[in-house]
Amino acid sequence: MSELGVRLKTAREEAGFSLDELQQRTKIQKRYLQAIEEGDFSKMPGEFYARAFVKRYCEAVGLQPDLIFEEHENELPKPKAEKQDLPPRTEKDKTASRPGKRKSKMASLVPSIVVLLFLIGIIAGVWFVQQGGTGDNDAVSRDEQQNSPSVEITDDLNNENEDGEGNNAEENNNNNENNENNENGENNANNDNNENESEEQELSAEDVDGSTTTYSLSQADDFTIDLEFTADSWINVSNADDEDLHESTHSDGDEISFDFSGESEIIFNIGNTYGTEIYVNDELLEYERDDTDHQYIVIQYEESS
Repeated sequence: MSELGVRLKTAREEAGFSLDELQQRTKIQKRYLQAIEEGDFSKMPGEFYARAFVKRYCEAVGLQPDLIFEEHENELPKPKAEKQDLPPRTEKDKTASRPGKRKSKMASLVPSIVVLLFLIGIIAGVWFVQQGGTGDNDAVSRDEQQNSPSVEITDDLNNENEDGEGNNAEENNNNNENNENNENGENNANNDNNENESEEQELSAEDVDGSTTTYSLSQADDFTIDLEFTADSWINVSNADDEDLHESTHSDGDEISFDFSGESEIIFNIGNTYGTEIYVNDELLEYERDDTDHQYIVIQYEESS
């Protein structure tokens, strides 16, 4: 056991934490905590992560990480290369989203509006044609009436009035039915819009504690995660029962997907957040902290009722 390991273990015992309790506080697996106390950093997923885990260990037991690093520099593994300077995440477009994943609500209504306008145009055309046809019949009837006996004129006028009233009543009924259909179509479109708005998921940061950020996901029927990597990054994924669901080192261009709909909480231990993008049900998660690369992201999921 190294001097650093003895010092860390002593601080843990003085704080009254068992390894299991420390695992709960740091979200670092127990086998890695034991390796740190034994001074065996070869069991770590990488040299960079060894220093990050030691820093997290120090913070949990009340030690100053900078002081520990200075006093035990010769015992800690040294990274082979400097971390690439990347711009803070706040400089990225906050409205960024994956192309093709989401369509605007207005765009989804365009086909319905076009069909509605087309139907209105047809109805208006039929109405104008009917009006024009009625006018011609009236003119012909009046010319014929001038050369007909008085009795026939009276009969023709009566018949014409009856026909006209029948046609007008039929046109009014058709117009009323068309108006009702248009109103029903508009009401259905409004109802669809209201349903889409009410089903919009909410993903918000609830708490920031050091390098751990807790998010809440509500009003969502599913809990799917897509991870996209733009740089080398180690990642560990576990659930509320501390069960390891995934652990690996990924490279630029890698993409992985998960369906966590049956889980109430998922913890991401990310070694390089600058090179890792998290999409929750196709919505880009914005990191609350942009001044550190190693972070713990906790997402608590409440299934939509």
